[in-house]
Amino acid sequence: MHSLAPQTGHRVAARAHNAAPVHVGPLVAPPPMGAYAPHAMSPLDRRAALVGLMGVGYLPWIPVSPASAARSPPSQPVRAYLPPASTPGFVQYTPDEKKTPAIRAGVIKPDPSFYTFVLPENWSEGLILNILSGNFCMPRCDEPWYEALFQNQAEGKAQLIVAPLFRLISKAGAQLSDIGPPERAIEKVGNYVTGSSLEAEDDVISATSKTLPDGRTYYIYELNALQAKDGPHILASLTIKGDQAYLFVVSASEKQWARSQSKLQTIRDSFRA
Repeated sequence: MHSLAPQTGHRVAARAHNAAPVHVGPLVAPPPMGAYAPHAMSPLDRRAALVGLMGVGYLPWIPVSPASAARSPPSQPVRAYLPPASTPGFVQYTPDEKKTPAIRAGVIKPDPSFYTFVLPENWSEGLILNILSGNFCMPRCDEPWYEALFQNQAEGKAQLIVAPLFRLISKAGAQLSDIGPPERAIEKVGNYVTGSSLEAEDDVISATSKTLPDGRTYYIYELNALQAKDGPHILASLTIKGDQAYLFVVSASEKQWARSQSKLQTIRDSFRA
């Protein structure tokens, strides 16, 4: 695998003709959002479904007790129930203490507060299936899970994915810099950023490191990945909090990007773990 050239902020290489996509990093490829009903399955059936969804040959755990179904998200736009953000036309999203399986299990803690980001007021919350939410493995999930999903059909999608830190690095108490510089770290999470595969030297437009007002370091990315599941235009933010890695991904099709590029950048730049 080739590393990115050190000059971030510019496309670093021309796309090679007939180059095959390469899966990178220790994180497994994201599962498809199929219409599964895992709460109705036996533990062994759920395990088989998870193996198929996660794209791995085995899982080190089998759910031994039924888990409650994920709550359906509100059907109305977020402006109906979220407070206004300081940016006009946006609302502020911060989960409450019962919002997600990881929060209810105490895996994600308000230290000093939960993660937060802004959303355009006309966006809506999407449904995260139980099998993808970590509901069956909390509080000891070995694989990444989907923590939040919001979208607008005309403008794009925003997702928060959380992974146990040991999926990226074995060092206890690791900092973001221990994973490597931004252009190397993207290779370890690239399949979750794109939803499929990553051709790092061709897909990454910019990869930078920033320390934001919350005192935390974030790796900030822009990609143009033609093979991406939710559209080629991707803005992402990666950071570490405690023993979890937080990957916030904002994606758009060509049409969505042309219409809402500035909105999507505002969403990505607002994320705080």
